[in-house]
Amino acid sequence: MIGFRTLGAFYTRHLSVGDRLGETVYAVWMVVVSIGLINAETSITRDRIWEVIFIAFGVNLVWGVIDGVTVMFTNIIDRRKRDVLAFRLRTTGGDAAARAKALDDLEDSIAGVLSDAEKNAIVDRVAAGAAGADPRSIGARPGKEDWAYAVAIILIDVLHVVPLVLPLILIHDVETAIFVSRIIAVTTFAALGAAYARNLNRRPVLAAAALGVLGYALFSWAYAAGW
Repeated sequence: MIGFRTLGAFYTRHLSVGDRLGETVYAVWMVVVSIGLINAETSITRDRIWEVIFIAFGVNLVWGVIDGVTVMFTNIIDRRKRDVLAFRLRTTGGDAAARAKALDDLEDSIAGVLSDAEKNAIVDRVAAGAAGADPRSIGARPGKEDWAYAVAIILIDVLHVVPLVLPLILIHDVETAIFVSRIIAVTTFAALGAAYARNLNRRPVLAAAALGVLGYALFSWAYAAGW
């Protein structure tokens, strides 16, 4: 059985902090929307609980697959563009357009802290390498790491359904169960706010309060009729 540490290590390896936080926001919000829509259309009753849970898991699974696979292929396309850029640098003698693009790409990497001279030296080293085959002549396919990225996204979307539907299973009174589920969603939003703040060197308590209140307001405003 996969433990929390193993799962956490898997996420850390394959997803950035921004990916993990952003996908959790989507996952929680989609469960809230799913339950809210059902309850607004026709009040949820005890005999419909498993139907609601099935819909919540289904929506998040579908979204996870769509998001995970499309972003995975976006990453592959970006990597292919990088390889093509390196090929251009090595076969054109470092034409001005290729160098400008390479320097611009360095700005969004850890090399962005270097001086202009140091960045140009990096581009020179890339340009000095062997050209090899033209990447545009080779079909790009996802590898093991790419699929692991997509699976990580899917798992975030699916696993975050569990704490939000658990009250519907454990608490007999449906109205109370939905309220508890909603409180868990708001608490999760608050925790996400604190996590964003810690990574941005801001005040976690204020961010937690702000995102928690925002989440509660959005849930209440969007589904006042049923949720």
